[in-house]
Amino acid sequence: MGELLNGWSSKLLGEIATTITKGTTPTSIGYQFQTEGVPFVKVENIEKNRINTQSIYQFISNEAHFALSRSAFEEGDVLFSIAGTIGKTALVKADDLPCNTNQAVAIIRGTDKVLLPLYLKYNLSFRSHEIFMTNARGGAMNNVSLGDLKQIKIIIPPLAEQKRIVEKLDEVLAQVDTIKARLDGIPAILKRFRQSVLASAVSGKLTEEWRGGSSPSSCEKELLKIVECRKSFVAKRMQVPQEHLKNEEYPIPSSWKWTSLDALASKIVDGVHHKPVYVDEGIPFMSVKDIRGGKISFDNCKYISLKTHMDIHPRCNPAKGDLLITKSGTIGRTAIIKTDSIFDLFVSVALVKPASQKVNMEYINITLMHWVNSIDISSRVVGTAIKNLHLRDMRVLAVPFAPLDEQKEIVRLVDNYFELADTIEAQVKKAQARVDNLTQSILAKAFRGELVPQDPNDEPADKLLERIAQARVEAEALAKAAKKNTGSKKKATKTAKA
Repeated sequence: MGELLNGWSSKLLGEIATTITKGTTPTSIGYQFQTEGVPFVKVENIEKNRINTQSIYQFISNEAHFALSRSAFEEGDVLFSIAGTIGKTALVKADDLPCNTNQAVAIIRGTDKVLLPLYLKYNLSFRSHEIFMTNARGGAMNNVSLGDLKQIKIIIPPLAEQKRIVEKLDEVLAQVDTIKARLDGIPAILKRFRQSVLASAVSGKLTEEWRGGSSPSSCEKELLKIVECRKSFVAKRMQVPQEHLKNEEYPIPSSWKWTSLDALASKIVDGVHHKPVYVDEGIPFMSVKDIRGGKISFDNCKYISLKTHMDIHPRCNPAKGDLLITKSGTIGRTAIIKTDSIFDLFVSVALVKPASQKVNMEYINITLMHWVNSIDISSRVVGTAIKNLHLRDMRVLAVPFAPLDEQKEIVRLVDNYFELADTIEAQVKKAQARVDNLTQSILAKAFRGELVPQDPNDEPADKLLERIAQARVEAEALAKAAKKNTGSKKKATKTAKA
């Protein structure tokens, strides 16, 4: 804890507080939860150092609240979570009442003669990690005992200085919260930015300047060559590609043409439909979880035997340059295969192979990302427990096919804009980490006496503690005398009656 400043003192929390208790689960003593009544606070309802009353979904009756009076909140109580997520703090305000809680939340009461409750809340919030690391125990759920809380040594500045510290912390941390809220809002802005870039890309607006005032040649001949090349890869019954859905069309440049994903693909197929036997080493077996952020990750994939691979690979044979899209569970994650490594796919991932070398799969990827993010595909998604997108719905996806040179330019521009967004996102994450550290840094300065100036005229904390200790001794003596006097009177009354 280090050397204390002049006028500062320290005490165990159990020596300062008049009450340190916790709640009880109502059902354990015969009371049921209700949909209305007295709010019942759990650890998850403590957010940003306050009680989030809007998040409370369990309530108890007035009768249960009275029976659980030990854990009924009072204004000025300091809450500290001691089970599950340890270290969440809150100061109970008049607007929060009435409220009750369970055994995962400790209630600290009666410190106000020595410690301002708000000062204590800030102190415990600052030291929550230390308290957890020093005292947490338990298996499935970590917990800290009330006895542990009572043994926490609290730094006690003079009361007047506590007020100055709290006022300054309120002011400075409010500014930090404002900065944090603005930073937290940037990812949503970047998401909208990326969606806007995709929308501009597939509508021709992104390359409006690139086209200029000239009349570019139509892409019809290029598309016909691709469809002709496709015939050499597909079965005779599939020679004519499926038509795209007309209701997915929107305005595009006159030099573009609408077509279907099926017309641009030699194969649209999903992975194996049965769960194979996994092995410790072998051929990588990829599912939805292995496709994130536009990339394929082999870090946590499963493996199958060479024999199983030989059985399932001919039907679904992913290769470099192919496009993957997740079609079950989390729908719409895409990735272009950039590796020569051999792997196989589960049914949750679909494979799209180009019908010709002229097909720009990076551009197709852009159209797929836009389709998933902006077009209502909910009517095509089936299933209750696990959502699924059918391959037949992917085949009729409407693709705005631009001239091949323009597709290259679209891919280049989208990559540039997305790279810019990724850079900003990385910077935001660093800034968020710095802001989180800033909060701890400010609190540390406060409890080292560096946030506000000391005033030599303040009554030293040890003098306050001595006076309160003396008052407690006198109060206890009076209570004993009163008890003794009451006992004497009862004895005299019994003697007189006898």
